[in-house]
Amino acid sequence: MVRLFNSRTLSLTHLLVFLLILANIGCQKEMSKDTLGSGGPVGGGGGSNSGGTAVFKLVPAGNNCSDAAVTGVIEAGSTLAADALITVTVNVTKVGDWTYSTATTDGISFVGAGNFTATGSQVITLYGVGKPTRAGVFSFTLTIGGGSCLVPVLVATAGTGGTGGGGGNTTGDFYYKATIDGTNYTQNITSTTTDYEPGESMSGSDDVYFGGGINWSSTTAPLPAGKTEFSIGKGIMHGYLSATTAQFKAFFAPASYPYTADISTIDGITVSWTDPSGNPGTNGNDNVWSSDAGTKDQTGSAFKIISATEFIDLAGSYNVIVKAQFNCNLYNEKTGAKKVLTNGEAVVVFGMF
Repeated sequence: MVRLFNSRTLSLTHLLVFLLILANIGCQKEMSKDTLGSGGPVGGGGGSNSGGTAVFKLVPAGNNCSDAAVTGVIEAGSTLAADALITVTVNVTKVGDWTYSTATTDGISFVGAGNFTATGSQVITLYGVGKPTRAGVFSFTLTIGGGSCLVPVLVATAGTGGTGGGGGNTTGDFYYKATIDGTNYTQNITSTTTDYEPGESMSGSDDVYFGGGINWSSTTAPLPAGKTEFSIGKGIMHGYLSATTAQFKAFFAPASYPYTADISTIDGITVSWTDPSGNPGTNGNDNVWSSDAGTKDQTGSAFKIISATEFIDLAGSYNVIVKAQFNCNLYNEKTGAKKVLTNGEAVVVFGMF
């Protein structure tokens, strides 16, 4: 695996999160929660309700929605704020406007509206409205285009601050989760996380490749037993020195991408994971597993960027937050031994240096 340099980590408390969710997720425009109003679901009524000229369908995974994520503060007895959201990928077969609302459960519902300008996989955002009355996990059924699936939403106990992403599949602003050789691993980063930070890196001059990861931020070295790290590499961006921010964002456009056996010379993706053994060895990489190590065979593997959202940090640097789903073979960087990664999903950040 080629090591990346020009790296940095970002403290979430120092991010100026211009998450342009309303205009930059997929190829669609969405209305804000304020535009939709807080008096109840779009279209009213107690059940789910969809409308508009667009034709689109959910992509279920069993009983659950494929990549639904719940974020924001959701606490019993507190009116939902603008950060209480459900995001989920849909398959659009006809462009046009759309509206959707869930049924009301525990005093809250999730509503959304927008306009699709392109077909294919798109991410929609549903905004939480109302005031939850009880703590617990409540399932919201999404029924769109003949597809139906469940999104579990965690309502925190009153007075706890409601942090933790509100339930659903993930609990962090940045995270990775994956099943590796049958064992589930996950690491979330929120504004209160102290031992992990989102990391960025870049290597090259005018032809460059980037890294984004979930990095151990403690001064304790090496990585302690029981802890893991994760990173995604993407290359090659040609003509970086003259690239605009729009071109940088386009480099991470939602699409499927191939894995590469050599990110420094061949366009593609790498995935790297540090296992929880706590044994890096004398070379420092005995516990590192990468898609471009060992035999590098990625037959049957897949990597897809679901969304790319821009923000500017307090230093004025331009960044793109990327959500991806993937599966691949990982190979130990020392021995070449193989592990199989399935059900992979991550939200990491890439930045211009």
